[in-house]
Amino acid sequence: MPFYQELKNQLAQISDDMQHLLGDAEKITGADGQGLSQWKETCQTLTAQLSEETMRIAVVGAIKSGKSTFVNTLFGGDYLKRGAGVVTSIVTRVRSGDRLRATLHLKTWEDVNQDINEAAVLLPAHHQSEKDGGFDIRRDEDRRVIEKALGELAADQLIVNDTRSSGSVLLASYLKGFGRAAQHVGEDPTTVVFEGEQFPLHRDFVGDDALAVYLRDVLVEIDHPGLGAGVEIADCQGSDSPNPLHMAMIQDYLMMAHLTIYVISSRTGLRQADIRFLSMIRKMGIIDTVAFVINCDLSEHESVSALEASATNIDADLRLICPDPQWFTFSALFTLMSQMEATLSARDRKRYYHWCQESDMVDFTTGQRSRFHRFLEQKIRGERSTLLFKNNLERLEIVATGMGGWVRFNQDLLGRDAGEARELADRAHHQRGRLDRLKVTLKNTLDGAVTQIKRDLKNAVDRFFDRHGDGPVPSIIHFVRSYQADLHRYNESLDTAGFGKTLYLVFQEFKQAVDATMAETVNPQVIHFVKDQEKHLLDTLDEIAGPYGAMIDDALAQYEGAMDNRAVPIRRQWPRISIALDLERIRGNAALSLPPAAATMHYSTQIKTEAIMRFGVYKIINLIKKAFKKTGDKAQQEKFMALASGIKRMKRETERSILFHLKDYKENIKFQYLLKLSDAAGQAVYSQMLERFQHQGADLSNLVERVNAQQLDKEKVSVALADMETTSTLLQEKISALKADLDQLANLD
Repeated sequence: MPFYQELKNQLAQISDDMQHLLGDAEKITGADGQGLSQWKETCQTLTAQLSEETMRIAVVGAIKSGKSTFVNTLFGGDYLKRGAGVVTSIVTRVRSGDRLRATLHLKTWEDVNQDINEAAVLLPAHHQSEKDGGFDIRRDEDRRVIEKALGELAADQLIVNDTRSSGSVLLASYLKGFGRAAQHVGEDPTTVVFEGEQFPLHRDFVGDDALAVYLRDVLVEIDHPGLGAGVEIADCQGSDSPNPLHMAMIQDYLMMAHLTIYVISSRTGLRQADIRFLSMIRKMGIIDTVAFVINCDLSEHESVSALEASATNIDADLRLICPDPQWFTFSALFTLMSQMEATLSARDRKRYYHWCQESDMVDFTTGQRSRFHRFLEQKIRGERSTLLFKNNLERLEIVATGMGGWVRFNQDLLGRDAGEARELADRAHHQRGRLDRLKVTLKNTLDGAVTQIKRDLKNAVDRFFDRHGDGPVPSIIHFVRSYQADLHRYNESLDTAGFGKTLYLVFQEFKQAVDATMAETVNPQVIHFVKDQEKHLLDTLDEIAGPYGAMIDDALAQYEGAMDNRAVPIRRQWPRISIALDLERIRGNAALSLPPAAATMHYSTQIKTEAIMRFGVYKIINLIKKAFKKTGDKAQQEKFMALASGIKRMKRETERSILFHLKDYKENIKFQYLLKLSDAAGQAVYSQMLERFQHQGADLSNLVERVNAQQLDKEKVSVALADMETTSTLLQEKISALKADLDQLANLD
């Protein structure tokens, strides 16, 4: 992205030059800066934003669709582990850097123990921790209890929906990896860094379930330009992962992503899991940010026409969800092999050369890959131009033009004698009162608007999470209440394993189903709702700021007219005050983030195990005793009655826990995110308003006194102001040229 990077460098240089110019102005006016502080803050914020600016691209798709291979092609080498496990995988973020480095962020002991205690809910009573706070994996006794519990569970009790129970896998992985991971985990978040020659070791950590389970986040930096500095690629878990927590982790990243690339295997086509995942993306309201890569296996297709036919079928399926899908067909593995030809193994080189002989297929897929990269570059340019340039460039233009006015005003002041200077200062003082009153009016109006917006947001959140409304809560409660367990499936388990272990198996299956519903139904609704509220907040503040921006411009024109004794003031037309494109910056400055989607699935920490295990203790135990003393159908029926009683209580306890947890989640969204975001957004609007005032209305009496007392060398100050005028004019010209280049960039897109 050389053109974009050049524009970014120019913008950064203009911002730095502007800060130097403001520093020179402060030296003339004194330590207080004479009203220039807001402009300086604007430039500092812009510089920081340029250095921190990140465009995020999520790469998603089913397991074994070729996501990691595809990401590797963007960096020209085999850096990410391919074919990693599906149980404890996490989102791996990849960026360009100056060297190979993998930074692994680990969970805290509190995080680890919370996971363990959730997975251990409804383990038989003699396998529960004796401590009031639950299991702590650092205690030898607790590790022995968990290990014994897993050992006593029969093999069929570790299987849920034809795959290993995520709860049992989690417990087993934590136990297995404890000895190696314990040295890295702490009370506070910690990191492990693999760089240089140690870099490949991160694959062993990430690819080993027993170690990966301790990870919170992974950032890989590669010494390759990739898609350019400031672009982050996220290799996400498989969309068909059996663990619903993976889905929630993907959702959290999709909330931040500016573009999503969905990888589909041409061999399998669009599967039911893909349809379900894409439907979820549509519910989130971000389907328009998705582009599709049909990753073809060159060995699976006899000809280009056969490959095109497969792609056409996939397109027809995609159109059921996405009205006009943008898709590209090429082979990620062939691309990676071509990039690594010199280092391929003998077997891979043989396969690669065999594919190269399929000239028609290679030409077709190579052309498709080139088309994809043009699309990707265009998307990155367009998205970054919108995110980075439009608003910031306009604000920088206000600062540059304002500085030009500040220089001319001070030159005028310096050219007057003492009496005229005092008269000008008095006039400025009189006009300053009008501007100060306008500032107060603006602040009060904004405060009132923000208060009303916060009231509306509170009501909207309460309605959305109302258990009797149309939001997600009634649907998840209905799912819990209507869930039916096939009791006859547990006949053998009741006889061989007993009541407690069977109930644990039932709960694992039930929890897996509830978690899946949370991830696929509740979370997308929550995310879509929050996005709508964010848009409502920014749009409302923009509507308010519009007419007040015009009012500010009129007031400043009158101020400048009074200073120049003009009968008809000249009104300058500035861009409309707007924060619609600044959501990410506002959130970042206020250190705000939406509570993670995975938080909705931590409800099981609230489940009272004893309430289920000991419910109707006499009733259930008596039923079991009677059943095991009897034989025949009646005995079996009474066993099922005992299990049904436990399941009924289990569902009731789960419903109670979900309601309690979602209420807490609702309050976090309301008070810790949306209401704080409202305050931050209101302050952002007010800051833009203040940028337009700056030196107008500053107290000039101090400067006048310094001139009259000859504390300032008028000749030196005049020379300095002349230099500043030249610099200010040059900066305005550079901004105009940069705006023209930006228009050219938009035309390219």
